[in-house]
Amino acid sequence: MFKISEFAKISQVSVKTLRYYDQVHLLKPTHTDKFSGYRYYSADQMFQLNRILAYKELGFSLDQIRQMMSEQIPLEQIRGMFRIKQSEIQSILDKEQARLNLIKDRLYAIENEEKSLSSHDGILKKVEPQLVLSYRQRTPFNKIPELFQKLDDYMGRSGQSSLSRMVLWHGCEECDDNMDVEVARLLTHDLQTQPPFTVKRLPEIPLMATLIHHCRTTCRCTASVELAIWIERNGYRIKENEPRREICVHRENPKDPDSYVAELQIAVEKA
Repeated sequence: MFKISEFAKISQVSVKTLRYYDQVHLLKPTHTDKFSGYRYYSADQMFQLNRILAYKELGFSLDQIRQMMSEQIPLEQIRGMFRIKQSEIQSILDKEQARLNLIKDRLYAIENEEKSLSSHDGILKKVEPQLVLSYRQRTPFNKIPELFQKLDDYMGRSGQSSLSRMVLWHGCEECDDNMDVEVARLLTHDLQTQPPFTVKRLPEIPLMATLIHHCRTTCRCTASVELAIWIERNGYRIKENEPRREICVHRENPKDPDSYVAELQIAVEKA
């Protein structure tokens, strides 16, 4: 038998903790002197305490631990509680990973905001009609790679060779964080499709303001703002009802599949 102070030192927990575990019926002392009120613990109870501390480190509540420490609880029920806890922790990790990705994307955007407008030259050119296979959906920015993956999988099943990637940015007044986005692949010839995939011919644009820039498909960048400034300064205005086009020229960093050098295209007319 160990006095509570001795048991606390050996187990490396505080006396206050042991008293609280006694109070909530989680770890009762083997014996309590009815005259002095001293609590005494057996050596075997150290294993019980270690198990309690281990469960606590895993994030279980004291009520859950008390339930698991009960001799009547079936082993399968304990396994079930561990599976639930595993699922809860995995969900937290996924959310934090998504938040970490957003921070990384925002840092990338901030670094690119520091580049001056003079480092990018807008160019006017005529764009010929283009045949594309496309997939349109309202989605957050960071889901665009998933849309391309669906499009590429469909192209692979159809036997069509994969050409340049394109994003068509449609206006969406009530989309909030979900943008009206259409991902597309340029085609060399027509292709039979099934919804939600479609083949269409993008119209000829006589005047297209263009800008080559670095981008990531998972976050916003400042290229549209820079090109809009260039358009205004050079006496043009954006043509209505024509989505912005963004063509991924080539992958910027092989280790980062979402990093591209792209050409932004905005249809314009003389102001």
